[in-house]
Amino acid sequence: MTSPGKRWGNIIKKLIPAFIREDYTPYDCKVSALKENYNLRARIIHAKNIIKSSINLKRIPFRTPIQCNNCLFDTRVPNIYITRDGICNMCAAYKKNLDVNLLKTELNQFLSIKNESGAKYDAIVAFSGGKDSTVSLCIAVQELKLKVIAVLVDNGFIPQAVIQNGQEICDKLGVPLRIEKINFAPKVAELLKTNFSTGYPCNICTVLFHDVLTNVCIEQRVNRVILGRNWWRILDPKVKSVRIVEPPGVNWNIQFMSLPFALQLKEGDQKLYLKSVGWQNKSIYGDSTNCLIPGLVEQIVFNRIGYHPELNLLSREVITGFITKEEASPKIAKVKDLSRDLKKILKLKTEL
Repeated sequence: MTSPGKRWGNIIKKLIPAFIREDYTPYDCKVSALKENYNLRARIIHAKNIIKSSINLKRIPFRTPIQCNNCLFDTRVPNIYITRDGICNMCAAYKKNLDVNLLKTELNQFLSIKNESGAKYDAIVAFSGGKDSTVSLCIAVQELKLKVIAVLVDNGFIPQAVIQNGQEICDKLGVPLRIEKINFAPKVAELLKTNFSTGYPCNICTVLFHDVLTNVCIEQRVNRVILGRNWWRILDPKVKSVRIVEPPGVNWNIQFMSLPFALQLKEGDQKLYLKSVGWQNKSIYGDSTNCLIPGLVEQIVFNRIGYHPELNLLSREVITGFITKEEASPKIAKVKDLSRDLKKILKLKTEL
């Protein structure tokens, strides 16, 4: 029989709102980290996370945001709260769910997948010409000994110098390069009208990018895609480096793997690979090594949300140990206003 004291304790506990009692990941909030579609529902969730952080740490974060002790996330980000341990819910979920042996198993299973009948290649490498995808291409060819094709999805904002450098790298590695073009400028121009409050262009471009890769896989009957991403594909209930896609109209699946993350690479590990193929860091707006968009929209998004838009991506790279918090912090310390450049580029591209 339950004692009266314990029974009253359970009753009182149930009176405490669930969002205070329970732990949850940023993904569970179903709210964008960049305040896209920041409606009443999103504002309520953000307020709940601020309250939860305040209760956990007995601090009120209204004047000064409470930052995670481990990464760059803080209470300005709608889907983030700080736990009693002083780390954010993203860090807590990663720490709880990470199993390095599972990542090794995933990689071995990925490499052991049998090719579909008629496939000319073992895998597609999603190749942007940037440093991360270049490293993945090097590893796939030189270490994993896979026969691959590099697919570069040109959204119209990848400088020709980056594409040319990518072609030279592919030639050096003996890998065919296929360039798929998408006309992304009209969509960026549409989003600009709301200062990107209805969608962050990089997120939307990523969806289109994956759609293109899926279509090429179907055409080539390739069931594996290697990405240069430095963080997880799935966070909960276990951290995974692979996401399985089931394209309509075919009877086989496609596995998308974040190869650098599966290998637990660090930024310092990249240097030897990049040097071996002659990769060159081209002068691009912002922190990107292949696309103009993140730098072009930086100030506009910052003015709307109150923090650097790259905070989200860099925090995930810090959480995985790809870079340190000290290395990441300077990358969001300054925000450049390139809105005029953005408007000029969009005008040119949309009038062609």
